[in-house]
Amino acid sequence: MKCKLFFLLILSSTSLSAQLNLVRDNTLIIEENNIIFNSALAGGINAAQFSNLDLNLDGVMDILIFDKSGNRINPFVNQNGSYTYAPEYRQFFPELHDWAILEDYNCDGKNDIFTYNNGGISVYQNTSVSELEFTEVTESFILSDYGSNFLNIYMSPVDIPAIADIDYDGDLDILTFSILGGFVEYHKNLSMELYGNCDSLTFEFSESCWGLFYEGLNSYILNCPNCQCPQINQNLQQKQKHAGSTLLAIDIDNDNDKDLVLGDISYNNLNLLINGGDNINAIMTSVDSLFPMNNSNTLPAEISVYPASFYLDITNDGVKDLLVTTNSANNSENIESCWAYENNGQNSLPSFNFIKNDFLQGDMLDFGTSAMPNFFDYNNDGLKDLVIGNYGYHNPNDNPTSSLALLENIGNDSVPRYEIIDRDWLNISTLNLNTTLNIPALNLSPTFGDIDGDNLDDLILGDADGLLHLFVNSGGGIFQLNSPNYQNIDIGQFAQPQLVDVNRDGVIDLLIGEQDGTINYLPNSGTLNNAIFDTIITNWGLIDVDSNLISTGFSSPTLYDSNGVYQLYVGSYSGKTYHFNNIDNNLDGQFSEVNSIISEIWDGGKSSITIADINSDNIADMIIGNNAGGIAYFSSDTTNLVVGSNELEINTKEDFLISPNPAQDLIKISSSVYGIINIYNSTGSIILSKVKNKEEITIRFPNISKGIYVVELNNTVKKLVIDYP
Repeated sequence: MKCKLFFLLILSSTSLSAQLNLVRDNTLIIEENNIIFNSALAGGINAAQFSNLDLNLDGVMDILIFDKSGNRINPFVNQNGSYTYAPEYRQFFPELHDWAILEDYNCDGKNDIFTYNNGGISVYQNTSVSELEFTEVTESFILSDYGSNFLNIYMSPVDIPAIADIDYDGDLDILTFSILGGFVEYHKNLSMELYGNCDSLTFEFSESCWGLFYEGLNSYILNCPNCQCPQINQNLQQKQKHAGSTLLAIDIDNDNDKDLVLGDISYNNLNLLINGGDNINAIMTSVDSLFPMNNSNTLPAEISVYPASFYLDITNDGVKDLLVTTNSANNSENIESCWAYENNGQNSLPSFNFIKNDFLQGDMLDFGTSAMPNFFDYNNDGLKDLVIGNYGYHNPNDNPTSSLALLENIGNDSVPRYEIIDRDWLNISTLNLNTTLNIPALNLSPTFGDIDGDNLDDLILGDADGLLHLFVNSGGGIFQLNSPNYQNIDIGQFAQPQLVDVNRDGVIDLLIGEQDGTINYLPNSGTLNNAIFDTIITNWGLIDVDSNLISTGFSSPTLYDSNGVYQLYVGSYSGKTYHFNNIDNNLDGQFSEVNSIISEIWDGGKSSITIADINSDNIADMIIGNNAGGIAYFSSDTTNLVVGSNELEINTKEDFLISPNPAQDLIKISSSVYGIINIYNSTGSIILSKVKNKEEITIRFPNISKGIYVVELNNTVKKLVIDYP
């Protein structure tokens, strides 16, 4: 899809307007230990579900990640065997939640979407022709013939079903757990039997205990004919109500029937159940609790907690590989939760070899659960650095470990570039800020401002208990804990503070968001040298974010002075960024919500934002953190302007590629379009023109300066960043 934008290349004279004009920008370079992240701004991963999908319709399978944490879609395009983050494809997907599995149900070679819907399963057919497109083909749910009537196939939102051709007749069937307990129901697709093709979703309830086994809590009772299990030893697992499981049906031993890989809630391992029957009469005869180690002599899966398995080709060799993740959106592994096993065998006789525990995840910034960024020049070099708080990194034996990450801006005033200096800046994780329990605090949200009038910005942290903690800046990047439980301020839960002069009286005030979605205003009744916050004005501006969606809004306020006028931007649990104005001279009144481009910016649940001009174009930029522990960058839109009277289009499809980008002195432009290439600098001047008369051309830049440029090809433009050591 092409989004029309106007293009003005007069950046130096552009002043910040009340309306922030931002576009997603993946060109920001971030590195750690001298290694540049390939997909730094992909937003982190907590509970990923992996599928293959041809995103750009080039005939090559790409990867789609659906993250249950925040219901976030992360598309990755396959470029010659490596995967490039491509968030522009999100717009083509329907709203998904809880789980999404992509399989080709109508045998047209295009994977369709099976997804959870209110206790059932909905299906969206892949109807892509010239661009990615999905069309819902179930009115609400997939129905199944239960004999007396048609009912929806029950699904729990915490389960993941197996969607596969169970009986090997050419159409997709469904295995899912019964609503009553630990038996697996088999819903047979009758498309081939009734119509002679696979393009229908006509199901019948075929078996109530497929495989003749019962699942307890990570234990199994085999040989249960007619769903009746034999008497078992009282020390073994008794029948219990089903709590939560993930299913994957694959042929592990090349005997033309489906075996079953299961993950259980509250447990770390995967279990492989071997089908000793056939594809018509399944009988599970053995259980391997160390899968896939015993199957292929590799590392057993050990995901803390609630593992899920996915079978797709990630190595581009035409053979499906194994990915193991967590199906728990909370309180589970959150930085090494994507275990990849390469399949050195066949699809129906796999031989798995462990590759890594952070597939794609290790290529992106991931600070565990929740990322709360704040711009702050920690070394006084005039460049905006980043300090990012989090809810915490997963700790299997204790509470999560909350910390601050310091990212130094090692670029320049026009081309920012960040390096992770410290993931536990100031050793915050070791400080017992929770003075009641004498333990470290959770959910550390940073803000900076001069509390004591010494012209040095101090640090205040909000925490999960609704409390604040003051660290005084003594210069040279040294901060000392001054006041845990600062001034006994307690706003409830999940304090998200901002230090800002709200009433413009020359002394700094406090805004604090909280879990219920409202905002607290604490005017400073003290002096420039001695801040006093003795009044809490609740429900400031009558704001209650996400109140129409959920009772817990997790408001995260950022009050920004936009050319002398305050604008308020508020992150939320849903991930929407709310925009309010009518604030100046109305601090006791109701603020006005603005329908702006800001409200369309989304990058996952529990959004937390920070705003600053980091590329010296006099227009604000924004970084957003999310619940998956990652960040996204939205730069000031230098293309939303005009060159002469021409209206140009930004091409978000893959037919116009610039590489590398950022570049130094050479770029390659690939496109099936021929014509004139113009390259503009930041003042709107054309610095180079070249005729493009073949698919790919190379352009060299002698003595080009660092900065942001625009490349135009036949009225289509893309941004180019020039940067070098």
